[in-house]
Amino acid sequence: MTNRWAVLALIMAAQTMANVGPLGIPSIAPLIRENLGLSVTQAGSFLSTYYIGPVLMSLPAGLLADRWGVRGAMILGQAMIAVGLGAAAAAPSFSFIVLILILAGAAVVRSNIGGHANVAADEVIEIHSAHGTSFVPALQGKRPLFILALGSDARPGEPILHERSDSIHIIGVNLATHSATILGFPRDSWVPIPGHGTAKITTAMNVGGPSLTVATIERLTGIKIDFWVLTSFRGLVGMVDTIGPLTVRVVQGMHDRYSGADFDKGVHKFRGTEALAFARDRHDVPNGDLTRSLNQGKLMQAALAKLRKDFARSPARIFTWLSVGWRNIHTDLGATSLLDLILTATQIPSRNVNNLVVPATTGSVGAQSVVFISSGASAIYADMRRDGIAR
Repeated sequence: MTNRWAVLALIMAAQTMANVGPLGIPSIAPLIRENLGLSVTQAGSFLSTYYIGPVLMSLPAGLLADRWGVRGAMILGQAMIAVGLGAAAAAPSFSFIVLILILAGAAVVRSNIGGHANVAADEVIEIHSAHGTSFVPALQGKRPLFILALGSDARPGEPILHERSDSIHIIGVNLATHSATILGFPRDSWVPIPGHGTAKITTAMNVGGPSLTVATIERLTGIKIDFWVLTSFRGLVGMVDTIGPLTVRVVQGMHDRYSGADFDKGVHKFRGTEALAFARDRHDVPNGDLTRSLNQGKLMQAALAKLRKDFARSPARIFTWLSVGWRNIHTDLGATSLLDLILTATQIPSRNVNNLVVPATTGSVGAQSVVFISSGASAIYADMRRDGIAR
C-alpha cells in the first residue's frame, strides 16, 4: 500500500508542476482576496499552498481513502477546507494551523476526486472553442457569450462525438446585466444542414460531429457560437453524482417506463440517474419533445443554482467543480479559460435565466415524425444576437 501511494505522490507532484502555470495564480488571487479579505501576499500564499499541499499530503490522503473509502475521505477534506477558510477569514495572519488545515483538506479532496478509476469514453465531457480564441472578448464581457450545449445519445461503450444529439441548447450570457437565456431545439427539428440538405437537426452530429452541429445552428440562427459542450447519458449521471443533487420543481407528475421517470408533482432533489430520467422523458409530458427540451433547460438552471450556492457557501468549492473537470473533461481550452467559464457562471443568478424552447409544431415528412420551427423563432434569434437575452 505504501508503494502505491508513493507512486500517487509522484504523479500528483507532476500534476502540480503542470498546473501552476496554466491556472495562473495572478488571475485567481483577486477572487480569493475579495472573498476572504486577504492581502495580495496572503492570497498568493493560500494558492501556492493549495498546489503544494496535495503533493505533501498525498500519502496520508491515500491512507484515509483506504480506511474510510473515497466518499468519507472527501467529506473530511471538505470539512477541513471549510474550517481552514473560516480561520483564515477570522485571522488573516495565516497561522500555521490554518495552513495545515487547508493543505490537508485540499490534499484529501484532490487525491480522492482526481481519478481512482478510468473514465470510459462515454463518460467524458467535451468542451471546445468553436472558432479558436475569438471567445476572449465574450469572456471579458465586451459582447454576449454563446455556448452550444449538446447531449449525445451514445450508449455505453460508444464514443460520444458522432452519435445523434439528444439535447441541443444555445446558452446566451450577458455579463453586463448578469443574465442569461437557455434556448432549446427539439432533436427532431427539420432544418437545413450545411452540405447535407434538410434533415432532423440531431443527424448533424451523426454525419459531421459537433462542428457540423455548430455550423447548422449558426446558419439557422445567425448566432456565432463561442464554445460547444458535449456530454453523454453516463457523463451527465457522473457529473450530477459528483457535484451533489440538483433541486428541480416537477410541475406535473411524470411516470414513464421508457425513460425511467417516476416523479410526483413537487420539488425533488435529483441524483444522477434521476436527472437523466427527467431529461429524457417525452412520452407522458405535454408537447413531447418540446417539453423534454424545456425540462433539459431546467436541469441547467438547477446546476447553475447549485454552483452559485456552493460558491457562496465557500469559495474553495470552486476547486471541487474544477476537479470534476480535470477528471472528466476533454478540451482544447487552457485551464484559465475553463476557470473563467466557471467564474462567469457564478455571476448569473438562476432567477435571471430565461429558459425557452423555439416555437414549433409537430408534423411529418414522408414516414418521419418531425418538428417544424415556427417563423416566430426569428425574433428570438435576433434578440439573442443583440445582447444574449431573449425576452
